[in-house]
Amino acid sequence: MGRPLADLPQVLRAVLYVLKEGASWRALDAHGAGWQTVHGHFRRWCHSGLRDQIMQQLPWHSRRRLVMVDATHIKVHRDGANPAGGQAAQAMGRTKGGLNTKLHALTDDRSQPQCLILTAGPEADVVHAPSLLEAASARHVPMDRAYDSDALREFVAAKGMQACIPPRKNRNDPAPYNVDLYKKRHHVENYFEKLKRCRRIATRYDKTADSFMAFVLIACCVLNLRIAILKHALGKRRHHEQSLRSGGRVET
Repeated sequence: MGRPLADLPQVLRAVLYVLKEGASWRALDAHGAGWQTVHGHFRRWCHSGLRDQIMQQLPWHSRRRLVMVDATHIKVHRDGANPAGGQAAQAMGRTKGGLNTKLHALTDDRSQPQCLILTAGPEADVVHAPSLLEAASARHVPMDRAYDSDALREFVAAKGMQACIPPRKNRNDPAPYNVDLYKKRHHVENYFEKLKRCRRIATRYDKTADSFMAFVLIACCVLNLRIAILKHALGKRRHHEQSLRSGGRVET
């Protein structure tokens, strides 16, 4: 009859534990699901297109007033520094700080991701900004000095958006920008801060880019679920308060 099926809820809890605590697969001690079983399910999910399915299900490309672009460096642990086929093929590159990978993100004014790109650490931020903004639809796009480029400004203007970028110090003719609007760029920094609370993302232990991005997208799902639960709880609270004010009967 073969082996009995693994307890999938237990497998998922183990994957979330690895994501949150940054534990190695062999350190798992889940009842009813050994580390080989958990890792096997995770790899099968990656190979079966889990990454593409998650990207299709998440609320990408929502119409917002503001979208922000930025990138964050992620150090590669020595356990993931020797992938088959070379480091460059798995989005790794050496910088002054050592071996790094870089996560580029487009977020809205709720710190929700709209597009994600994984590249090697030494690659310039401004090179991948057009790809992030390709499907964006907003009024303003605050970005930091790393994105100060005439070509990028023209690209943003051609899409009907207005770039808010502080000029580089070596510009002969600095372009003006809205200081108050630029302060709202903290939303993309907030997204990276929430994402890096997961130790498996704060440091990259995975040799393959697919495995690392799968962890990133699972973390995005968790963040979206938290927001959905919070909205549901706030909706119930408002309904309860309105019922009390109107003297109506509150349904339980």
